[in-house]
Amino acid sequence: MRSTSRTGRSRGSRARVPLLLTGIQLALCALAAYPAYRLGGRESLRSMLLGAGLGWATVVASYVVLAAAFRRARQIQVPIVVGGFVVRFAMLFGLLALVSKMLVVDLGQLVIWLVAFYMVLVVAEAWSLASDTGGRKPEA
Repeated sequence: MRSTSRTGRSRGSRARVPLLLTGIQLALCALAAYPAYRLGGRESLRSMLLGAGLGWATVVASYVVLAAAFRRARQIQVPIVVGGFVVRFAMLFGLLALVSKMLVVDLGQLVIWLVAFYMVLVVAEAWSLASDTGGRKPEA
């Protein structure tokens, strides 16, 4: 029984997803920075950068933790998607609570930017994991 996932084969292929997500996040930040500043000023730019950072940290950290926890599994896509949902929301709410207590920030803007960046990263991660399987059915 072979693994149908390149993600499950080597440590290097598991590192590919966080690198891909980091590149996507940096590109999105570069694209969104000027409109955020022009439309909302410094506060919006600050919220955009903070939301992007929190979204990136949540997705990449949970991916790394789940990939390490399921390192011996044949296919890690399902544990990452299903287990990651619960882990990520716990991390996200914890980070939001911490940020709201420590920093003075407009939570409305922060949540909007955070959700936008988070959703893009989750879709990119799911797409990357789906492309790793190559569209093949698992062998019995």
